[in-house]
Amino acid sequence: MVDFAQKAIITHENKMLFIQKSPEDPYHPLKWEIPGGRMRAGESLDEHIRREVKEEVGLSIEPREPLAMWSWRLGDEAHAPTIVAVAVHCLLSGDRHDVTSAGQDAGDHIGSWAWIDIDKAAELDLIPEARDPILAAIDHMRHLTPLG
Repeated sequence: MVDFAQKAIITHENKMLFIQKSPEDPYHPLKWEIPGGRMRAGESLDEHIRREVKEEVGLSIEPREPLAMWSWRLGDEAHAPTIVAVAVHCLLSGDRHDVTSAGQDAGDHIGSWAWIDIDKAAELDLIPEARDPILAAIDHMRHLTPLG
């Protein structure tokens, strides 16, 4: 089985939003990543990333260009799904920029979040499979548009 996911690279004032997995996360406890998740049947790409970001961090975003793609297996079992993910540059929209956990699902396993200086992203203990794609996406984004 293959599932599709989108992950949001959200920047604001030269910082980027990262989420940290909770200690109860079954795959990557206390590791850092970016908001996003798996697509539901019938969603468009833009609906999907907007929903995921709203649920996980309570922010409204405007999706822009895809920046990186990667895949991983969700577990070691023979029937474990493969996840194919795309990191998407997203701009904040609306007038509310404070992060909230009000819409999170317990299965998200999000412990905390932080706006991290973009130049410090490589210092985070990122999920191993996502590390190189996230850092490559940041580098690619720097060439496309000023961060902000």
